Amino acid sequence: MADAFKVLEDLPQVQIFCMRKGSQAAYQFLKDYHSKMDWRGPHWIPGGTRSGEFARKVVEGWQQPVISGLSAVIDNNFGLLNWKVTGGTISPKNVKYLTIPLIPAAKGIGVRNFGGKLFVAGKALCQKIGDKLEAAYALATSVTQKPWPGALPQTQDVHDAFEQAIEPVLSRYAELGK
Repeated sequence: MADAFKVLEDLPQVQIFCMRKGSQAAYQFLKDYHSKMDWRGPHWIPGGTRSGEFARKVVEGWQQPVISGLSAVIDNNFGLLNWKVTGGTISPKNVKYLTIPLIPAAKGIGVRNFGGKLFVAGKALCQKIGDKLEAAYALATSVTQKPWPGALPQTQDVHDAFEQAIEPVLSRYAELGK
């Protein structure tokens, strides 16, 4: 019976410990989940000096859990992750058109820094290569993106990571209380 009273006395400390351990496991689960994420979609093109930067920033954006009582908040401060979660429309702010890279040499390079002479042909910025025309950038007044499937893991998977981390602690205290 003395063990049961000891368990009751320790309960607030056990709760705090479990919140720390469980939320840390959930945080690590989120980082691991996004470390394995392939963000390349159907319009992805290789190249550019910043290839892989988005994926890296998503992982780096996860912040340590902030615990308050029996709840924890784990934020991601990389704002573009939210864009992948919710989707939305992108419109130009200070220019007439968005410029969307169509070739690897244009990826991650602004139009002003592109190495060749560009001219407008239809809804594209093109360059002449010999006697051929190559579209380097598409011109668009806006682009609407749908939410990215799996941009965040299922809530239950995050809960499972939390619960698996605290299960040994709870089992130990359950045994002491018998």
